Amino acid sequence: MSALSGHIGRSATILQNLKGHTSDVNCCDFAPNFTLVTGSSDKTVRVWDWISGSGYVERPQSPLRVHKYQVTCVRISPHGSMMASSSVDGTALLWNLHSLTKLHTMTQVNGDAIRVCSFSPDSTLLVTAGDNGAVCIWDLVHRSLIRTLFEHEGTTQALVFTPDCQFLVTACSLEVVKVWHVQDLIDTTTETPCSPLTRIDNIHDMGVFSIDISKHIEVDENNPLIRYYSMASGGCNNELKLWTIRSRVSAKNKNLTHIEVSICLSNVLEGHASSVTCVRFSNSGRYLVSSSLDKSVKVWDTNKDCTCLVTLYGHQRYVNCVAFSKDSNIVVSGSTGSNDKLVIVWDLTGKISLNNELFALINSNSNGVVETQIMDTTNRDSNECSLLEKIDDIFEGGVNSCCFNGKELLATGSGDKFIRLFKVGEENNNVEELGNSPLEGHTYAINHVEFSKNGDKLASSSLDGCTFIWNTQTGEKCLSVPKNGLSIKVCRFSPNGKFIITGGDDEKAVIWNVDTMEAISVLEGHLDTITSACVSPDSKIVVTASCNADYRAWAVEAAKCLYIKEDAHDGGIQSCDFSDNLDPIPNTISDRQYYLLATCGNDSLVKLWRISVEKLNSVVNIEVKQWRSLQGHGGNVISVRFSPVVGEIVCSTATDRQSRLWAVYGGHCLYVLDHDSIVTCCSFNSDCSLLATGCLDRTLWLWKLPQQLVFQTAIANKMKSRSKTVAEWSNRDVIKWLAEISMSKIAQNVRNSGLNGEKLITLTEVEVCSGLDLDEETSKVMMEELKWLKKLQLDIQAFCTVDIPHEFLCPITHEIMREPVRCSDGFTYEKNAVAEWFMSGKYTSPMTNAVLTNTTLIPNLELRDSIRQFLESAEEKE
Repeated sequence: MSALSGHIGRSATILQNLKGHTSDVNCCDFAPNFTLVTGSSDKTVRVWDWISGSGYVERPQSPLRVHKYQVTCVRISPHGSMMASSSVDGTALLWNLHSLTKLHTMTQVNGDAIRVCSFSPDSTLLVTAGDNGAVCIWDLVHRSLIRTLFEHEGTTQALVFTPDCQFLVTACSLEVVKVWHVQDLIDTTTETPCSPLTRIDNIHDMGVFSIDISKHIEVDENNPLIRYYSMASGGCNNELKLWTIRSRVSAKNKNLTHIEVSICLSNVLEGHASSVTCVRFSNSGRYLVSSSLDKSVKVWDTNKDCTCLVTLYGHQRYVNCVAFSKDSNIVVSGSTGSNDKLVIVWDLTGKISLNNELFALINSNSNGVVETQIMDTTNRDSNECSLLEKIDDIFEGGVNSCCFNGKELLATGSGDKFIRLFKVGEENNNVEELGNSPLEGHTYAINHVEFSKNGDKLASSSLDGCTFIWNTQTGEKCLSVPKNGLSIKVCRFSPNGKFIITGGDDEKAVIWNVDTMEAISVLEGHLDTITSACVSPDSKIVVTASCNADYRAWAVEAAKCLYIKEDAHDGGIQSCDFSDNLDPIPNTISDRQYYLLATCGNDSLVKLWRISVEKLNSVVNIEVKQWRSLQGHGGNVISVRFSPVVGEIVCSTATDRQSRLWAVYGGHCLYVLDHDSIVTCCSFNSDCSLLATGCLDRTLWLWKLPQQLVFQTAIANKMKSRSKTVAEWSNRDVIKWLAEISMSKIAQNVRNSGLNGEKLITLTEVEVCSGLDLDEETSKVMMEELKWLKKLQLDIQAFCTVDIPHEFLCPITHEIMREPVRCSDGFTYEKNAVAEWFMSGKYTSPMTNAVLTNTTLIPNLELRDSIRQFLESAEEKE
């Protein structure tokens, strides 16, 4: 409970005056741990840390002097690991708040001035807007622009998300406010232009300066599908206005929902004598703070007829910005003018001194370490690719193919007829050829080598028309397919390990049983050599590509051609590859299965294709759309490969003596790796820390990739936007939720019942379990999960106001955990908080500063249940 409760305005005092900015203070924001950031027209961002005994002290690395013109907005991410700053220079910068290193630069459409930026509550999005009215939605997980809205005709001056990440509200200088459904904004599978769900005109005479939405959500007692949000706005007419946003979810069809949104005015707060420049709700939603050109700051109690608790006077000039601390006990304000430029820190309780500790200490249970501030660590490695080793004295022919298995084992196939196996040392990255290498058996050049998914087999295909299967442990040839009279260009294992596909000069692709090497099916239809083939990560789809510039998608089970793409690359296709990611298109709402395919060819291009498949009864409906075209190579592109697991990066090699690393979701080239000859092949190791490339001049190159790429692979599947409410969940979403809470054993029951989110919300726990035909023990567990699912959907704020045991608090946010997960350092954190920590480029433990062995997050269900029992007990006491 805030210390404001029971206090009246006369208790408020100035705690501290912060000086440093040399021009107008335009913006300010608090981190969960009370770190303060301010931005100014002097082009700088300043970062202030609270130190007991001194109060706010500017951090040594501050100020940040990167923007070229005035800083218009600063915002701290929900869990405090990142910061965004925007400027009139047309850029928004993403920072690691702990080390103050710049993570990413985002440029507004046409480079126009940015006036405002805002993080989504789940940390996955940043929205920027400004002078040209354009609103840009940025995907922070993949560091890419998702969508640009050109709906506002005036300068967009305010942005805010609802606390459940359902809606985005935008406001402009022409007195217009618009409400957008976030899922519509981030869904990249549809070409339909986004339209606002609703709008209101003339919200404030002469324009809106600021809007904010309370984190408190109310739900209709009679209909849990109806939600109410409280919004405040300030503008040029000296008034604050309070609004109620009402949303209602209803089923549209099996997979889609319909959302109705309306806005109505609920109150008008008068008291300022000039334009209201900024409004911010407290964390609990009860209090509202406002700043004005009348040189004052006002704090309002929205629970008591919206009375003004206190008016704070201290600035000599216009007050531009205000912000509440996390506990609502402190307000900060910033002002303008030639003789002010002040940042004032206000104590609203009259009880805080510079000697106070503002947040609780989190005790480590290892070696007695006490964590008072999150570790200030910088990125440990440079952000450049480096050549580890160039092997030029082993091969007697060009290296035509290479393939990693795991982190260390590497196979190559070359023009000298040999397959070679290498081990890359984990500690020193030394490359050593194994004792059972080379593998001999082919009579002509090797065209392709590939490991099976589990690494126990190695396949090789050759100009001699043979495809062999080798035992990777012994190096012995154990199986072979019937010899073909013509060259076999490619051999690829299915991810499920059940079959292998080959293709070559005879224009046919054959699917073989891995165990017996009997032909399962023959895929015919190409009119020229099959140069490449690949298998979807679920082993259901095969794609074959040919010199004839076409590729074909086949259903494995039916051995049927589903789709033909002609003229995919001018001059023919050289290589193709599927992303391992079965959810490759972020934030999709459809229940169709999506795949991401990469192709390259003699037109110097790499192309990414979005393939979606839906099976209706016995009919398979497939749609294919070009998603990205990656341009940069100066010659024929010979090979293309996705990075493993989540497919954040794609590598291509070409006759221009280069290999290139591309950002799959940004569509831009990250790195260009120069070689001495035509680069024929490439392969990532399992954690994306190494890349092998082979060349026609008989050389093998091993590259060390920057940790940033390793991070992207590790974290991309941990930070996913959860913009759907439970009410919008499809049956498939419910099954995904069951997997997250370790209840997949009842997935089939849920699938058979057609249970969706609307039923989860509207039916009682007993009705849901009864419909699933669960036994008594499973029903008890399921009812408990359902109860907490509903609570977590609605209760955005802390559950209780009693003292919370420190072991229930996240060491990063110092707040009670909702989804505790155990990291590889042995400590437990809030899931989204530690994921955001990784997102900010950190690879170290937040508690010990040691480098983490991995970024795996394991749900701590035992602690979660203890926290729930504690909260239930506290709720009963209240």
